[in-house]
Amino acid sequence: MDTKTEKELLEALKDGDVDVRINAARHLNATPEVLLRALKDKNDRVRWRAADNPNATPEVLLVAMRDKHGWVRREAAKNPNATPEVLLLALKDKYEWVRNPAKEAMEKNPLLSLQVAALQAQTTS
Repeated sequence: MDTKTEKELLEALKDGDVDVRINAARHLNATPEVLLRALKDKNDRVRWRAADNPNATPEVLLVAMRDKHGWVRREAAKNPNATPEVLLLALKDKYEWVRNPAKEAMEKNPLLSLQVAALQAQTTS
């Protein structure tokens, strides 16, 4: 069993080998601090893994939704921890393949759909 600590994962994110950084970003012990740091990586595959991580908090996912690469934003929208705020950003994305996971999440969860609609109403009024 791999019991990496936050400190070790933060160190791994400084490694010159992109695969080491990817593994740190996708690690099951990655904390929000580790994931936020990974979202600053120059390599979009590291950022994608941070957005895909099951430990990603709403704060992490909101940061990921501002990424320049659509597939990082798509992973944030697909993350089960995506909040109505995250999904609303995804629904406004220029790419359909980023918008679709948000639509699918809302179809599966009517309450989430209502929360997104309420949030959208608040932001447009």
